Amino acid sequence: MQTSKLSVSLKLAAISAALAVCGASYAAAGSAPAATGAAAAQESSTAAPSAHMGKAGKHHKSMHRHQRDAAMWVPGYGPLGKDFVQSLALNDKQTAALEAAQAGQKQARAERRAAFKSAMKTRAEQAKAGKIDPRAALKQTEQGQERAQAERRGIDEKWLAVWDALDASQQQKVAAHFSERAEKFAKRAEKRKQHREQAAPAVEKASS
Repeated sequence: MQTSKLSVSLKLAAISAALAVCGASYAAAGSAPAATGAAAAQESSTAAPSAHMGKAGKHHKSMHRHQRDAAMWVPGYGPLGKDFVQSLALNDKQTAALEAAQAGQKQARAERRAAFKSAMKTRAEQAKAGKIDPRAALKQTEQGQERAQAERRGIDEKWLAVWDALDASQQQKVAAHFSERAEKFAKRAEKRKQHREQAAPAVEKASS
């Protein structure tokens, strides 16, 4: 059993490089702060829309949707959808671990949203009264980031408990799923690279 789990871990490590960019994107979708309205407005007013930007926007929304609809999370690798998790045929013990992780993540997400809304309301009231304190606001932001990091570590431990509860065949199936996802991601990245290279001469010609 230990040898089988070790082979799974080695296989996961082998595909982690290909998943690094994709995994980071998924993680950012759940933890990175949203851009300010002013920044978004400035970007939209200075940059002309393009087909490439449209595709990038759809890809970003797709990542958000996958992250939101994830039924399971594998720390360091990303989300797993409901249909795939059902295909693992979890037993009662595994299901209990999964539900505990899901509940913990849902609670942490709700608490982050509530804290963000509270902070924004306080700062709006301070600005309206003409009494803002950038140092205090920065300190509050840093404290919030520290709390969020601690919460993420706690949630990751719950997801690791789910992973450890899987048997070797289930872990192999998850590893194969991530390997397939990494290959698809690499192919899409290569297509986007080729598209940029093909578009570059036309852009240079138009700007000359």
